[in-house]
Amino acid sequence: MASSHQPKDFDVFLSFRGEDTRRGFVSHLYKALDQHGIRTFIDDNLTRGENISEELFKAIENSSASIVVFSKNYASSSWCLDELAKIIECTPKKVLPVFYQVDPSEVRKLKGDFGKALTKLEKRIKDKTKVQRWREDLTNAANISGWDYKDKDKDSGTESELVQKIVEEILNSDFIQMPSNEQLVGINSRMKAVTKLLDIESNDVRMVGITGLGGIGKTTIAKAIYERFSNHFKAKSFVENVREWSKTEQGKIHLQEALIKGISEDKNLRVSTVYEGTASINRILRLKRVLIILDDVDNADQIETLLGRCECFARSRIILTTRNKRLLHDRNGLSTYSYDVEELDEHEAIELFRMHAFPSNKVPEDYLELEKKAISYAKGLPLALKVMGCDLCKKTITFWNDALDYYKKNLHEDIQKILRRSYEGLTENERNIFLDIACFFKGYDMRYNMIKDVLKACGLNPEYGIGKLIDKCLIDQYDDYLSMHDLLQQMGMDIVRQEAPQNPGERSRLWCYEEALDILTEDKGSVKIRSIILWPPKSEKVEVQIKAQFCKMKNLRLLLIRNVRCCKGPLECLPNGLSLLDWREYPFSSWPPNFFPKKLVVLNMPFILLKEPVLKQGFVSLRHVDFSYCNLITKIPDLSMTPNITTLDHSYCDNLVEIDDSVGRLDKLEVWDLTSCVELETLPNCLTMKSLTSFDLDECYRIKKFPNILHEMKGVDYLTLEANCTNELPLSFGNLIGLRELRISSNSGVAHFPGSIYNLQHIEKLSFYGNFIFPKNVEIDRQPMCNSLGCSSKYVFPMLKRLVIGQDKICSEIEFILNYCCPLTLEELHIYDSKVVTLPESMSRCERLHTFIIKGCNELREILRLPHGVRRVEVESCHSLDLQSLFQLLTKIIRLPPNLPPCLGDTSHMLMFPHSYTLLPFCQSRICEDGFEVAGDENDIPDWFNHQRDGNLISFSIGPEFPTIALCIAFRKKDSYCDRFYAYNYYVIISINGSERTLARKFIQKYGRFDYLCFYCRRQRSLQELFPDLKLTDRNHVEIHSEIINFNPPRSRDIADPIVERIGVHVECNCPPTVNRHLSLQLGLGLPMDTENGSDLGVTGSAFTASKHLHPLMLKSLRRAARADMKYIEQPQHDPDLGLPMDTDLGLALDSSNVDLFDLGSSSVAQPVTPQDKKRKRKVKV
Repeated sequence: MASSHQPKDFDVFLSFRGEDTRRGFVSHLYKALDQHGIRTFIDDNLTRGENISEELFKAIENSSASIVVFSKNYASSSWCLDELAKIIECTPKKVLPVFYQVDPSEVRKLKGDFGKALTKLEKRIKDKTKVQRWREDLTNAANISGWDYKDKDKDSGTESELVQKIVEEILNSDFIQMPSNEQLVGINSRMKAVTKLLDIESNDVRMVGITGLGGIGKTTIAKAIYERFSNHFKAKSFVENVREWSKTEQGKIHLQEALIKGISEDKNLRVSTVYEGTASINRILRLKRVLIILDDVDNADQIETLLGRCECFARSRIILTTRNKRLLHDRNGLSTYSYDVEELDEHEAIELFRMHAFPSNKVPEDYLELEKKAISYAKGLPLALKVMGCDLCKKTITFWNDALDYYKKNLHEDIQKILRRSYEGLTENERNIFLDIACFFKGYDMRYNMIKDVLKACGLNPEYGIGKLIDKCLIDQYDDYLSMHDLLQQMGMDIVRQEAPQNPGERSRLWCYEEALDILTEDKGSVKIRSIILWPPKSEKVEVQIKAQFCKMKNLRLLLIRNVRCCKGPLECLPNGLSLLDWREYPFSSWPPNFFPKKLVVLNMPFILLKEPVLKQGFVSLRHVDFSYCNLITKIPDLSMTPNITTLDHSYCDNLVEIDDSVGRLDKLEVWDLTSCVELETLPNCLTMKSLTSFDLDECYRIKKFPNILHEMKGVDYLTLEANCTNELPLSFGNLIGLRELRISSNSGVAHFPGSIYNLQHIEKLSFYGNFIFPKNVEIDRQPMCNSLGCSSKYVFPMLKRLVIGQDKICSEIEFILNYCCPLTLEELHIYDSKVVTLPESMSRCERLHTFIIKGCNELREILRLPHGVRRVEVESCHSLDLQSLFQLLTKIIRLPPNLPPCLGDTSHMLMFPHSYTLLPFCQSRICEDGFEVAGDENDIPDWFNHQRDGNLISFSIGPEFPTIALCIAFRKKDSYCDRFYAYNYYVIISINGSERTLARKFIQKYGRFDYLCFYCRRQRSLQELFPDLKLTDRNHVEIHSEIINFNPPRSRDIADPIVERIGVHVECNCPPTVNRHLSLQLGLGLPMDTENGSDLGVTGSAFTASKHLHPLMLKSLRRAARADMKYIEQPQHDPDLGLPMDTDLGLALDSSNVDLFDLGSSSVAQPVTPQDKKRKRKVKV
């Protein structure tokens, strides 16, 4: 994209009288402007013999601004005056006058010596029009604010000070033109990020590193920054190709001289040695504000050579472009910052690629799919996008297809050349790690610590080497995983491929399925092979004959085999040098006879056919073992010969029954996963695992006895027990002092917690299901703490935040737990299917309680009090609970203004929501503070919701202040099926004057009967935060719309999805005035009074816009009265389907007995709560 402004050749044009100022003031000013990068025209640059006047006029036209130096004899030169006339003509608003040794008033009034010089010149000029123009231009220029200097005036300062003021003024003006960055895709956001780190105005010395892999655009960003900010500094220099030039002493001197040329006033300064150059640079830069960019730096010595120790710079900025992040660390106390350049996003990549592949920016339709493939291949690397774009420009589709296929197998030489620079600077250790990651671990779902263990077993130094690769931008670490750019991976693969281009068996690493299959099938392996991946790209299993092929591969370290079926016959050999063996569905019933892998650290063999995988003495280095999903395993054997195991996974071994006691003595074991071992009965008798952090027993239902914990374990923070062993836990259970979450259930009878349960002082989440007895009157060696009753208790779990009670039929135990074990800091309370009659009043003291859920408690009669801080309440299937009393409790919690009169709402803008609705983003704001759910239907919406309406849309008006809005939504399903599981999201969208936001959103899971109510509240301040830029008027139209997304489609057409049956809103509104009494009497409506609130419900005039929902006989009476009394009512549309003429006048009269005929329908108008509605209220349903 081209710039819309024509660039100028010069920033400043200097106009002056040579005999007065050329060799003094003007020469100093020009030098200062030039040193600051301000492109300045001075007539010294003109070649002798040229038509000076013509050249000057062109220079003025191509300058952004002009400095006019008025001196004693300025007006004596016709050339100067012609210059001034042209300057005023071209840039009248960009003239900067300097009054040098002359009073501004003399220039303005054309008096004194200045005026005499002009008068003398005028006598020689015959063109009086030109003379008059000179006078006007001199007066206009002198009226512009500028600088005044007289050497005898102390207030004027020195000439050097004046020069500095002029330069600073120009630098801070908009006269200086920066080169356009419009051609540089994505540059603006990246420049903005670097600029923020530079913080040009701060007073410190800053070093900013622009880091990233080769070809990512580091140098491009640095050049753009240099062009943008260079004129802010007295000295500046951009030194390119630092890494390349630094290879020789002469090259280092060349770099020093290049730097000196930019920062020194002496452009001819030369250095003879590196030491002399460093000393000269530090002397020149001492206490000087400079901008220095060193491009492509790869070690600290290069910085030392060019900048010394950077100790004496003043408010300077140093920028490095580097592939080595480590260079920014510990730079002599400097403030150092790093900006890691990101790949281009999809839109930026498309723009850059098209700029080179399709210069006209028009992509033929049959090239679009090919373009997607090319952009996907580049993975946002600008270098690759440029190279491929140029390579494919103006080529045929056949050429594109062939080229893209070539790129997959061979990295383009121009890309390879740039990326390989980083690899060539690596040590042997780093190269091997890089190639192992590129050819084996990338794409392999393995955590960093496990990769590190494997590489260490291969004889490498991974901690050091991986750190170096990360610093050099060759790999990245996200969370606990390593990653690498796809093109760096391809470069690594190309490096290995070049080891033996025509003979894969002689390469160090095999990853291509076809090549690996050929090597094994044809027995072409060699001692050079270090790693093999045999993994067919398709899901179908491939049959391969494997027996003794691995015997030739004595240096094989990494072996991964997936989705391969081996022919019958024993496996004769596996290399003993293996560090990693990952063979999913290993088909043999035993290990090879001479397999003693002393270096093996990772053994991943899920779904294997071994009945009892014996880990012999040769497995001494083993650290990570995965035997998950092995249905033939019935017993974990003696593991005493493998003492270094840290991870042991036997999850989903459906027939595992017994575990040897030796497993309980694995001191280095950190993670032990026995999830869903449904037949497991016997655990080790004792656990002495000091390192254990994760012990997973989920869905292990048949365990007979929980092990003794012989010493305190601080590492295990989560435990689930769902077995018979919970009925009698050992006293040593309390040694699990690190537990933060305990989920425990009793399958039968009554279970007793041991007295040591109170030792679990770090428990934050406690869930128990079944009849549990908590110990009482036990000796506890600690100080009592305050419980929910407000008194001291030694049974308190002080850090408990979430308590779940399920299926507990012992009422006294529930009361004990809630009264004596809960701290005042409890935040969540869940009670399911338990025998609870009254929620203890003590729970109201738990001021941090924000969530209370109770379901299936049929004997629950009342909830006396809840803390005012509660924000989420769900009540379901509590048959004995009076729903209206709960509503009264909720109003106290929400603290809503009571007794708002019912209102029909504002229908003047009805149905602004589109029929095809798009859900808004959820991240715009936090969701409602209060949320309550109870079983009930549309008839149970409380009266204090003053706006109510059938359907999923309601509207009303609010005033100039944001109100608090409470919302009640009644859900139901139309069919009578009660055995269905529902999972769905519902959204509540609010629109104020057409501006839409997400008001509430929730994921709901229900089984069986579905009718229930949801309450939400958005307080005034929170609602205002939701619409931060919205300016309210005196009346503002509000619409609330609820939308359901069902995640479980009906199994048949007879089963309907849930629907929103009715919406209620509690809000202080200013809806349009109701129909007046005169109109009501004319119509004979006899509208009912709200006897409780004493308010006339009335009908809003704007409701008449929903005329298609009213009987046509009523419409005529309404229209006639409206014309007389309410001029603002819209003319309703005739509905031909009603079959009645619009002019028929039957004189219909309505009273309270037939008020139901005045139903405004379910699609647009709010309905008031009537006494008939109130009679339908009833208790909560199942």
